[in-house]
Amino acid sequence: MKYVVIDLEMNPIATTYATERKACKLEVIQIGAVLLDERYQEIGSFVTLVKPQFNSRIERRYERLTGIKTEMTESSPYFEEAVNMFFNWCNSISDEIQIIQWSENDFAQFSREIQLKKIFLPNQNKKYMETDWLDLQAEYGHTLGLERDISLKDAIMYAGEDFCGRQHDALVDARNTAGLLGIVRDETRCQKALQHVIDVLKPRDVLSMGDMFDFSTLLLSA
Repeated sequence: MKYVVIDLEMNPIATTYATERKACKLEVIQIGAVLLDERYQEIGSFVTLVKPQFNSRIERRYERLTGIKTEMTESSPYFEEAVNMFFNWCNSISDEIQIIQWSENDFAQFSREIQLKKIFLPNQNKKYMETDWLDLQAEYGHTLGLERDISLKDAIMYAGEDFCGRQHDALVDARNTAGLLGIVRDETRCQKALQHVIDVLKPRDVLSMGDMFDFSTLLLSA
């Protein structure tokens, strides 16, 4: 078994496409993924920019967030070609694979956008949309006993690690997610991560007056 860790970056569908926005508010503008072996070591990667179909530009907020500019996507494939490129890459892997995402959003985005754009997937690619993608955010939260969802960056911080690279770059985020997967699946490293979470999330003790002052040093007269 090998593991494909995926991440997506998105851009809003323009408000002029009111009907399309009802079905899907965002479009994928970057797909990034890393391939891990049985020991969760990286042995391959995939990345492509994607040209938006329902917006003539990358919105300024998303440009700042992702670093992706409109002109960078001009010669990039549209989503239909890009998603088949990704699945074809998955097909080139000579082993069974498990696709892993941080939260359920990436699979949901693929599903909505494939349906919206009436994209044809050949059977060898369709199978990836008919199998479950593992939600590492949920596994991490369950393993460490968290009661709320947290961001990838915070999850890495709680695990005692540093986020490597520029956040909201699909390939960088996929690599950081892959690193966290290696921690969660390693009992010793996971136990260390659990202690970090406890230290970060436990309530701070309220100091009493006795904690603040050492009254034993005072001399009291009879």
